[in-house]
Amino acid sequence: MTPRVKAHLWTLPRWFAAPFFGSAVVFGALLAGGMSLSSWLGVITGLLIMAGGHSFNSLLDYAWTGLDKGETGERSAEKDYCAGQSLLAAGIVTVKEVALNAIIWYVLAAIPLVYLARHVTWAVLPVGLAGMLVTFWYARAKFNWTHELALAVGCGPLAVLLGMCSTAARPAWHHGILASVPFAIMLSFAGLALDEWPDAEANLRKGVKSVAYKVWESGVTLEWYLTSWFLFMFIYQVLLISVGIVAPLTALSFLAWPFLIGTLVVFKKNFPKMAPLIVVFGATYVVLIAIGQYLGR
Repeated sequence: MTPRVKAHLWTLPRWFAAPFFGSAVVFGALLAGGMSLSSWLGVITGLLIMAGGHSFNSLLDYAWTGLDKGETGERSAEKDYCAGQSLLAAGIVTVKEVALNAIIWYVLAAIPLVYLARHVTWAVLPVGLAGMLVTFWYARAKFNWTHELALAVGCGPLAVLLGMCSTAARPAWHHGILASVPFAIMLSFAGLALDEWPDAEANLRKGVKSVAYKVWESGVTLEWYLTSWFLFMFIYQVLLISVGIVAPLTALSFLAWPFLIGTLVVFKKNFPKMAPLIVVFGATYVVLIAIGQYLGR
């Protein structure tokens, strides 16, 4: 596979994030009644929207915000688990190619989305459209303190609601929004801090404003910041179980905590190797929530 083909099929869509988005959509479907053919179409739709959003983000960070422009050290750092930050700067793909790549993913997502609107509920259309537009908010939000919130909305409430609206005509959407918080935090408020820590110096010079960067400037260590979010998610999930919004067996996800915390204990001395492991254990956590909801229905 040539570097350009790999970029279009794998790197730009950032499929490493599929467990986060996919499990959120599955979880929403389970909250709405269980997995059906339309539910799985919803999962496919969500993953295609994710792919297009990631591709658009590469385009926007290069051509709109300029965060991925410049020499090494002047642009966002490339991470082993996604490797999409330098594709345009290195000339592997062009701006037009990335734009076309992103549009194709969104067009592919629109096909099952329209089917679901006709056969389940029209409410799936605004949810899917909002999911497509979040990436543009996310790109500009890096300069107005809503950076983490934008991603949280996309990978949390919108992904869960997509699963719910793909499954039932009148789902309990308020339960979906409340139950989506752990998914939102894991990839956004916690995940973005991990992802952007190596970018801090370069992006702060370009005017980026985010909660994670304020933490970086304050001198608080990344491991303590992430541990705080993990503790909040633990308490919040116990609350969801105790009030009956999610199944008790979603507590299976707590099996991931020792690995998450254990990795944080040692990752400071070897960030490049430990960061991908935290991504893996974070994905395990959200996948286990979905599995627990399925087993505990």
